[in-house]
Amino acid sequence: MNHKLTQAMFSMGNDKSPGPDGFTAAFFKDTWEIIGSDVTQAICEFFTNGRLLKELNHTIITLIPKVNAPARKLKEVSKPNQSAFVMGRSISDNILLTQEIMHNYHLDRGAPRCAFKVDIQKAYDTVDWEFLRVVLIGFGFHDRMISWIMECVTTTSFSISINGSLHGHFKGRRGLRQGDHPLSPYLFTLIMEVFTLILHRRVREAPNFTYHRYCSDLELINLCFADDLFLSAHGDVHSARVIQEALDEFKDASGLNPSMPKSKAYFCNVINYTKLAILNVLPFEEDRLPVKYLGVPLVSSRLIFRDCKELIEKVQNLVNDWKNKALSSAGRLQLIQSVLGSLHVYWASVFILPARVLLDIEQIMRGFLWCQCSLSRGKAKVSWDVVCLPIKEGGLGVRRLDLFNKALMVSHVWKLLSLKESLWVKWIHVYKLRNRSFWEVPYRGKMSWGWRKLLQLRPLIRDHIWTCIGDGCKTSMWFDKWCADGPLYNFISSRDIARAGFSHASKVRECIHDGVWRWPNEWLVKYPTLNSIQVPNLDDDKADCLEWRSSDGSVHPFSIQQVWESIRPRDNVVPWHDLVWYQACIPRHAFNMWLIFKKRLKTQDCLSRWDVTDGLAVVCPLCETQPDSHDHLFFDCSFSQQDWSRLKHLDGLRGSGSSLDSIVSILLPIGKRKSSKSCIGKLVVVAAAYFAWQERNSRLFKNTKRSAKEVVDCVVSAVRLKLLSCHFKKSKDAMMFARLWEIPLSTLKNHGVLFMYF
Repeated sequence: MNHKLTQAMFSMGNDKSPGPDGFTAAFFKDTWEIIGSDVTQAICEFFTNGRLLKELNHTIITLIPKVNAPARKLKEVSKPNQSAFVMGRSISDNILLTQEIMHNYHLDRGAPRCAFKVDIQKAYDTVDWEFLRVVLIGFGFHDRMISWIMECVTTTSFSISINGSLHGHFKGRRGLRQGDHPLSPYLFTLIMEVFTLILHRRVREAPNFTYHRYCSDLELINLCFADDLFLSAHGDVHSARVIQEALDEFKDASGLNPSMPKSKAYFCNVINYTKLAILNVLPFEEDRLPVKYLGVPLVSSRLIFRDCKELIEKVQNLVNDWKNKALSSAGRLQLIQSVLGSLHVYWASVFILPARVLLDIEQIMRGFLWCQCSLSRGKAKVSWDVVCLPIKEGGLGVRRLDLFNKALMVSHVWKLLSLKESLWVKWIHVYKLRNRSFWEVPYRGKMSWGWRKLLQLRPLIRDHIWTCIGDGCKTSMWFDKWCADGPLYNFISSRDIARAGFSHASKVRECIHDGVWRWPNEWLVKYPTLNSIQVPNLDDDKADCLEWRSSDGSVHPFSIQQVWESIRPRDNVVPWHDLVWYQACIPRHAFNMWLIFKKRLKTQDCLSRWDVTDGLAVVCPLCETQPDSHDHLFFDCSFSQQDWSRLKHLDGLRGSGSSLDSIVSILLPIGKRKSSKSCIGKLVVVAAAYFAWQERNSRLFKNTKRSAKEVVDCVVSAVRLKLLSCHFKKSKDAMMFARLWEIPLSTLKNHGVLFMYF
């Protein structure tokens, strides 16, 4: 028990909001050796006697462990309609399914139908505690567990913060604490599950209820994500009245009441008289699509640029906030990778975003990287295609948004093909595939935009999704790729399949009899490829499973990263990437070195190629004798050589020359190592190049000069500060470098090597 409590405590984020006592999770972690035994004892006493001091419940969230058990148990008691906080279910299922249900609502044709987006008024704050107790009993929770939960819920007390000062101390009478209590989301999910049960009981008892189009086979009426409730039915008064009665019964029992001003109604091909009658039963405001649902636009046709403008504005607003800050190129790169490059991910996980949207976001990212604002002509030092290459291939590791968007959407295809337990997967199989293979579904004009976009991914991933044969019961004989020559449908015609007594739905197992293929002998002549296809060994105890194979044929566990690696364009690996980007690098120095290897710093030789010097012959500002160029500055310049000669005894690279090429040739063999010699050698070389470039610019543009010794002192200071944040395995080399760089021996570890970002 003590181990679990300690583990739970240290799994909590340090920056979680503190309670009224001001103590955050970081305080408890830092002082755990002192107070840990008292905290665990207090919690164990709670589990023993089921009582909490009222003062303690102000900070109970820091004491009660956050565990995954509730998420696992919810799956057993909640219907597939609820996706929030249930292990294995995703918010994307609700979004994708709702988009399909609302398809063509703007056309007003087809069966009359209606949908309701219901907003629960003060959802968490108005839950009736006695109702919660009844729900827990009804779902079969143990009496002791119920008493623990109710003790946490009902002993809560509150204070009001005014200008940072706490005032008052009063007890609650209802509601769940949203956000700060780890149990609240799970309890609320159980409460909303009661509404689903009430609704389905009402439907069973109402002979006049009619399901929404494409919902009857799955008895689909409502979709829930926590307190986001979406309802649909046939466009008639009887069906609307059943929904209204279910909402009223739920309100009377739980205290949860729909907010009439915020709840919306949507209609498709419903005559005006019926529409008014429905709105009289459910007095919601009529609305039109698109509308915001679960954070993204709910559309009835295709997603267009106008629907995504808020996403672009969000990216632009962030850049506007950052552009006045003194950020280095490396700092801006970090923000692009960690913030700007991920803002669109939620949208891109459920939509193939319009090309113009992704191009506009990339344009903002390019401008921010090179200009810290909008991109001006000629300001980009390296093309965006090169920037978006992986680091090993000479890029900066920024992902192209269009390809990453496709990689994210492939996860839904994988979910569909692997028959993952999901309401959206069931719906697609019932109404879209209809016992057909995903690979054989034709494009049709009436299909929804989202489904069409998923089908358009097939050529991109066809060669990467294979089936490993187990019992052969789920693998399509003709359309799945289960052998090297597959899929067989590529060369066997539908007519021949039918004439041989097979069908498009035939599985591999159905085509094998007594260990021999059942296909006609004439096929072996007509299709010679079949002669080389071996009969798989069927294993009745093993189900067929999907495999993701990369371009080189190796098998990998499915992941978005693996999809990205398989579908992205590739370039040659550059030998110097380990010298520039590694765990202990100084980012701003590394970015400068990357530009040096790309020969994209604005020295005179580059400017003359770009024809922007007006014929001026600019000499090197450091030595004032030779032309300004990359090769000269790093490190053929007499000034740079003075720097390098002063640093040689510190980097451990014996016999290294003075030119960058000769230095790199010595570093390359040890570049991948995590030894002290490799790390210090790379840090010194890259720092020397950075400060040489900095000194060159200071002399050229600021008319200020430093001596070679002063520049070397800057290099030594920067490298030493970095080394102080690194831990090396204790060795002769490490101890020697520690003395040279005046680093405390305490940074050397007896076992292992650990580099930390600075």
